Amino acid sequence: MKLFVYGSLKRGGKYHSYLGEATLVAEHAMADGVIYDSGLGYPAAVLSEPGKITGEIYEIPDELWPALDDLEGYTGGSATDLFNKLTITVESNGEQIDAIAYVAKDQKLLKTKVMGGVWDVSQSLMMK
Repeated sequence: MKLFVYGSLKRGGKYHSYLGEATLVAEHAMADGVIYDSGLGYPAAVLSEPGKITGEIYEIPDELWPALDDLEGYTGGSATDLFNKLTITVESNGEQIDAIAYVAKDQKLLKTKVMGGVWDVSQSLMMK
């Protein structure tokens, strides 16, 4: 299964090591929506707002999903989940690719809109 990453899981990001056995499928990919700085060292995506989100696509081995779900605060239905896990269509090099994306569920994550839809991974590295 493929994963679209747009924040701290991107290359150079604080949590990129979680993708250890994953395979990079697309270095440059775009999804519809916007991202917000959560103020916690990572962004949160909102797909219902007009804009573009820039990220990367990885093929994720089954054994990595539990750790990714835990990192993203996703349990699959809990009222306390920070993110929803959705299948979205992402574009890369003119090709449409279906991929999983973690998108904001908790509205408290939506502090400041990130203009241009590109998360600067150095922001993740500065947070403890």
